[in-house]
Parts: sequence; C-alpha cells; structure tokens
Amino acid sequence: MRKSVFTIALLLGLQASQTVGAQNEQVTLRVQNAVRPLVEKWVTEYTKTNHDATFQIVSGKATNTEHQISFMTEQDADAVFFARYAVLPITVKESEAFQLLSSKRLNAKKLKSLFFVKDEFDDDTKESKVEKSLHVYTGNSQQSASRAWADNFKQETSNYKGKKISGDDSFLNTAISRDPLGIAINSLSNIFDLQSRQLRSNLSIIPLDIDKHGEQVLDEARLDDIILLLEQQQFAEIPTGKIGLEYNHHDSQLSKFVRWILTDGNKYVHEYGLLQLPQKELTAQIRRTEQQDLAQK
Repeated sequence: MRKSVFTIALLLGLQASQTVGAQNEQVTLRVQNAVRPLVEKWVTEYTKTNHDATFQIVSGKATNTEHQISFMTEQDADAVFFARYAVLPITVKESEAFQLLSSKRLNAKKLKSLFFVKDEFDDDTKESKVEKSLHVYTGNSQQSASRAWADNFKQETSNYKGKKISGDDSFLNTAISRDPLGIAINSLSNIFDLQSRQLRSNLSIIPLDIDKHGEQVLDEARLDDIILLLEQQQFAEIPTGKIGLEYNHHDSQLSKFVRWILTDGNKYVHEYGLLQLPQKELTAQIRRTEQQDLAQK
C-alpha cells in the first residue's frame, strides 16, 4: 500500500535570552493546525522536567531556517518518524448520502470508483446510480488527508470527482454538513471528538467491506478501538501514513527535544487521534537518531 504523509514545517529558532542572567534558550515552533494540539502537549510535558528552554508556538512560513525541524514525507531518507495517521470515508448521519450508503459495504475497488474519475481503460466505465447521485468533497492543501487517500488508490489528486475545499481539512466536515448528498474523507483527528473519543455528533463512517472484527469496530465507532485495530492490522480500504520530522543534528537543544519526542512524547499520540509506530520501528528510529546526532558532534 502506498502511503503518504502530511508535509508540515516545524521551525525551531533558538535565541539566547536577552534577560540579564537568564540561561534559557527560546525555541520557536512553527506548526500547521494538523499537529498543533500534539505539539502543545509536548511543550507542556517537556517543560515540566526540562527547564533549559522556553517555547513559542507560531504559524506561517518560516523566516529563519538555521535551526529547523520539518515534518516530512516518508520518502525523505533523513526523516525521523514518530507516529502514523489513518484516513476514513465519511458522510453526515441521516443525510440522503447516508441513506444511500448505509446498507452497503464498500471494498477498495468500489471506493476508488466512488471517489475518482474512471479511467477510460477501466473494464467497467459506467457509474452506478449511487455514484452519480453523491457529491464528493476533498481537501486541496499540501497537508490534506486527501493526498494520502489518492496515493493509496494510485491516483493523482486531480482525478478526484467533485469539489476541492481549500484550507484545513476540518472544513470538509462543514461542506458535507451543508450538502445532503455530500461525502468526504478525513483523518481520525478530524472525524472524532478527541475529548469524548466518539464520532463528531453529525458524522458517520461510510461502511467498509473488511473482516468481521474490523467491521464491528468501525460500526461501534470508538476512537481508541479503531486506533488499536489499525495498529494491529492493515486494510486496503483504510490508508495510513507516517508523520516524521527532520532537524539540524548539530544543535544539541533540538537533539534533546527530538529524543524526548521519540521516547516520552510518543505516548501522547493516541490522545490526538494518531497511531503509534510498531515498537521495533520506533526503536530503530531512536537508534538512527542517536547515531546521527553523535556523528554531527
């Protein structure tokens, strides 16, 4: 299964404090909305026991790249991965789209046909009545989960049917809530309320044709059960991608923070709707990071 990840810049600009006698370094974190809550949690927990840096979280384009951490695609050989995310198809409860789809279970082939313009060489070039009726909404940003979904089905994002929505993927939920025939795809953190761990009140997961246990877990729609399922099994119908980071290994402050993310910070990813890496892979990331840090000293 091809995987894609969000491409998210995280800039750490280190400056000596101007306050007389102060020893702390100021760390500026440049993040996108998709991981901002997790980064805020990291800062809160990290600074409880590490007092040699203060953190400022900002958004927007980086103006100083001397000290930088960037969330990267998994194809980048230098990226350090710390978590995964998953993408599911959704509609609005009790909508016309829900009524059309609730009695069906869609496999990978049917999902591809539903969301993407058919290739002229496909054996079956006719759209079903249901496919013709539904309105597809997808994200249009570089960080959108729509990119992972397209990669999973070996499609370009230009092949999506329907309308592309600019901005954060949370706007996809708004778009389908205003269209009785609207369907979309989104990541777990946008589909679920992270406090209650239940689906956002007006959303429903489109039924998928997977094994019986998986179907039951998705039907019950409890976030932590879905995370556990997807950490243990892979499905052609449910894309997952990795989230990683890249940073300057010369900078001891950055190295220290990244090591904490991989060891202590990793335990918070479930809280924010993300999947942990398999322990073997996480251990490999920690060892590789330590070796790169040592080599750069």
